[in-house]
Amino acid sequence: MKEELFNLTRKEYRVYEYSDTNRLFTKEEEENMPFGVVRSSAPWGHFEIKNDYNTEEKFTEHYGNPFAQVDMVRRIITLTKEGDKITFKMFWYNRRRRMNSKWFKTNTNCKFITFNHKTNALYEGSLENYHLKRKCRKRIRRVLFNSDPINKIRRWMRDSFSDEDKKTIDVPTIVNQVVSLFVNSIPGTEKYPELLPEQKIYRRYLDCQGIKYPNNWFELIDAYPQPKKKDLVKCDYKYVDALMKVHNLKGDKIKKSLHTVTKFVDGLHFNYACKIFGEKFILNQPDETINLLLSAWDLTHFPKNNIFFNTLSKSEKLNFFEIYKLYYRRLIDFHTITDHIRFYSFLNNLEPVKWKSKTHDEFSQEHYDWSEKYNHYTNGDFTRIYNPTFVEKVNEVILTKDGPYYPEVLLTSKRYNNESFFQNNCVKTYVKRINSLLISLRRGEGDTEERASIEYDIVPLVWSNGDFNFKLNRVQTLGKFNHRLDSSWDNVLVKLDERISVMEYEKLFDTLQIEGEFGGRKVFSDYEIKEYDRTGYDNMGVTNIKKGVYLDWKNNSIMKLNSYNYNVVPVRNWDEDELPI
Repeated sequence: MKEELFNLTRKEYRVYEYSDTNRLFTKEEEENMPFGVVRSSAPWGHFEIKNDYNTEEKFTEHYGNPFAQVDMVRRIITLTKEGDKITFKMFWYNRRRRMNSKWFKTNTNCKFITFNHKTNALYEGSLENYHLKRKCRKRIRRVLFNSDPINKIRRWMRDSFSDEDKKTIDVPTIVNQVVSLFVNSIPGTEKYPELLPEQKIYRRYLDCQGIKYPNNWFELIDAYPQPKKKDLVKCDYKYVDALMKVHNLKGDKIKKSLHTVTKFVDGLHFNYACKIFGEKFILNQPDETINLLLSAWDLTHFPKNNIFFNTLSKSEKLNFFEIYKLYYRRLIDFHTITDHIRFYSFLNNLEPVKWKSKTHDEFSQEHYDWSEKYNHYTNGDFTRIYNPTFVEKVNEVILTKDGPYYPEVLLTSKRYNNESFFQNNCVKTYVKRINSLLISLRRGEGDTEERASIEYDIVPLVWSNGDFNFKLNRVQTLGKFNHRLDSSWDNVLVKLDERISVMEYEKLFDTLQIEGEFGGRKVFSDYEIKEYDRTGYDNMGVTNIKKGVYLDWKNNSIMKLNSYNYNVVPVRNWDEDELPI
């Protein structure tokens, strides 16, 4: 027999009553209106709202009024117990009739989470348009506990309450009440009064399955994939052993680390390190380093660059490994290290260079020195060309509670070099990088030393209908010597991102060109969008997109315009029809 443990039903009403007449404007009045006459594309034309209401009485009164729009929203939260199952359900029911319409449009949705405490099975599902017999879409699947069912319940409930509800209803109390009822109704969870609800349900599952787990069992719940029953059986129900099996990890040292890590999602970072430096070398590292690699989960993977690593001597590899660890301690940015590798590979073909840095300060100085050398071989006078309105709007002062900030879109080689001088970084080498928009953000007017070097990645977006736009993503935000910025910059960075987003929407970033001059010769280039084949690409689970796009300079002579290869590689000059306007 079904037992209802909790039920909460809420209804919301909204009525918009329109005037049954329209005012006609004279030609002079229309011309003097700052935004013109507001006109509706609806078949019945434009009608002004006379009143709006939010009561059931007004909803009933105007139910059939052709000069009114009526909306009714019903939200139901239920918690039931039936046999061995505890079920949470969330219902959404929306019913709306527009002005001058004879028909109501109804939308319904149901989401549910069910736990069978006899089979220890967790299910999640949904019903879309459950008021229809044929067009109802049903979905149910068995899920793991790393799907975070308890926090899903919390989120669904919080999202179901409107701002008006929150003024009169104690939402946090209701959410906690439902979550506690759901978890405490599961037999066995009473053994763990000290645990949080999401921990109770998972601990009970482990105990009922007879799984032998470590003290940090809850820190391993986010690992994917999780071991299946067949893996647990092969490992005598030892959770850590089964987890190592599905993540291709071996050795007592790793097993020891997995018993102490504070976070584990997968073994990819550890396995990548083994490919780069050798498994024997990594396994001989202290426990702290092993834990550092196993705990990493939200950092970019370093690609295995055989050409680069094969050029390093034994001592250089050891120095590089020290910098590699600083990246995993979040003390050095990924893009800074990859730039350092790029400098090394470029300079090593021209003069002997050695990777000597193994501390943060040594790395910063070496990075600056290499960028100076790189600039020596690739110097030239370059100017990036963007939409003038875009540049003007970005450069407007940003006012915050901490005072004014002055952003500047860097356009010329001189400004790029100036930024590198003040920041002791390598941004001067970015002037020809097509997908890089660089902004210098100063705290105070003029060329002050209190500044941030901000890089936005320029991403082309091409839709199947022929629509096109640029997306600007902030990828680097660094202070002097490539140090991370403190929290005092957070507010102004949010405002700068918002400003960039607005101009993206308005498509003000619609120009991407460059002109360069070296040895009396000039080169100009616009951008072009190229395609590449990404069939079978599954690094992020994307398998249905066959073609990808990327940016490139249309005139590749831009990349060859430097003092190193100027006399070796032919450079195509501007033709008369290619000259910039």
